[in-house]
Amino acid sequence: MNLSKRLLVLGIDSFDHELMLKFQADLPNVRRLMTEGYDIKLRGVFPPDSPTSWASIYTGLNPAKHGVLLFVDPLEKAGRLVSEEIDNSIIRYRTFWDIAGNQGRIVRVFYPLLGYPVWEVNGTMVGRATSSPDVQIYPPTRRKKELMNVKGLWGLPGMNQRGFIDDGRRMLASEVAFSREFIGTEWDLFFFYSSILDPIQHGFWNCFDPSDPTYKSGNQYEEVIKEFYVEYDKVLADFLRLVGNDTAVLLLSDHGHMRRPVNIVNVNRILSQSGYLSTTFAAKRSLAKSVKMKVYERKALVFGLLEKYRMDNVALAILRFMPTVKNVFTSPEVINWDETVAHVSDLSGVKAYTYGGIVIRREKLTDRSYEDVRTDIITQLRSLRDSTNNKILMKWIERREELYSGEFIAKYPDIVFEFEDDYGAGWSPSESLVARSDLHSVSPGSHRIDTPVMLLYDPTNQLQLERNQGDLVDVAPTILRILDVTSGSDNIDGRSLVK
Repeated sequence: MNLSKRLLVLGIDSFDHELMLKFQADLPNVRRLMTEGYDIKLRGVFPPDSPTSWASIYTGLNPAKHGVLLFVDPLEKAGRLVSEEIDNSIIRYRTFWDIAGNQGRIVRVFYPLLGYPVWEVNGTMVGRATSSPDVQIYPPTRRKKELMNVKGLWGLPGMNQRGFIDDGRRMLASEVAFSREFIGTEWDLFFFYSSILDPIQHGFWNCFDPSDPTYKSGNQYEEVIKEFYVEYDKVLADFLRLVGNDTAVLLLSDHGHMRRPVNIVNVNRILSQSGYLSTTFAAKRSLAKSVKMKVYERKALVFGLLEKYRMDNVALAILRFMPTVKNVFTSPEVINWDETVAHVSDLSGVKAYTYGGIVIRREKLTDRSYEDVRTDIITQLRSLRDSTNNKILMKWIERREELYSGEFIAKYPDIVFEFEDDYGAGWSPSESLVARSDLHSVSPGSHRIDTPVMLLYDPTNQLQLERNQGDLVDVAPTILRILDVTSGSDNIDGRSLVK
């Protein structure tokens, strides 16, 4: 016997639990799910980037097993720099809707991240590209013109902030309108995903957060983030009305959101001082490298002036349309790769997230073993302090094998870490250990691993929780348990949260 006749899943990218509580007075439908259902505490995966997180939600596997490890920088989504489609071949046919469909459950799946190109399902699947405006549907029953209305919201606000907000609202309305057409059809599982809140929070966090040094009280966009939480509350109300009282509802997100660190910790400086990283400051350089070096050395001055005079949109435009300049930030010419043993990985660069990693180049090791080098670096970085306030900088640091296990563990840097909230991973081997981020205002919002949302509501009161906290990998087995699907979920990492 099914625990619930049907299950509606609303996935909202970057819907933050703390902001949900902050805004709850204006979110009556979310509040209803919280008070009449279960508010489950979830912990995200590392790194808390959207593709990695949603792949864990879909499959119930940790990232080292599903292998979707992209470390996506929001700036990479900014316009023309997007060049490649995210590969979904690793998770294709392995998601919770595939497992449910294989057991005869009819599924309707709309716009899932990583859902392009679409594949055969027992029902309907609509997927959209991340590198182009293309949208596909399985089975191919709709014209391309109809599908283009749900092509997605790209990039960051740039110079047209109001237009970006309006586009987001229009896109959300289009997403809901198209998927509503299928609500009245037969289905057991209905999954609706929306990504719009994520770029809104990335782009407008400093308009909302008084703790942000670039915040200005009373600015015209101060309520924008809250307004989108209210919009999603209305979407929830619409779906609740349409599905009736015999359907369980799951509202969830992949990660939370927070202020992007204002300070950066230049880990490469420590690696350079310890002899693990070599620079080219004294080496003979070509004219092209010398020019790049001058740009690198002056980057703080240039972007500092742009930020001071509220010209962060100009900074964004430079990074969007001048990839050579952007490369200076993410792979500076100051590193002598021939003699470098260890360096900060590409989790860092321009985005300066709180989390990062260190790559050890085993082929460059001579008289020291790989494990000795890892141990030495971890020991040094674990005790780092900010000299201005004596704060410990590292929240945690460990070997990648201590984080997860799986066939794709080598996709992780050899050492992984997370700083305290006020600090991000920097790249420079020459600047001070703790410095101010040059690009904070370009994308002032950042992902937070500890505050995703999972609200479970069952109007029939048939569902009972096994426990009220879990991990993203527990979402898929929970969905399958609600649908009374037991076969096909034996080899996943998560455990159902429902009895």
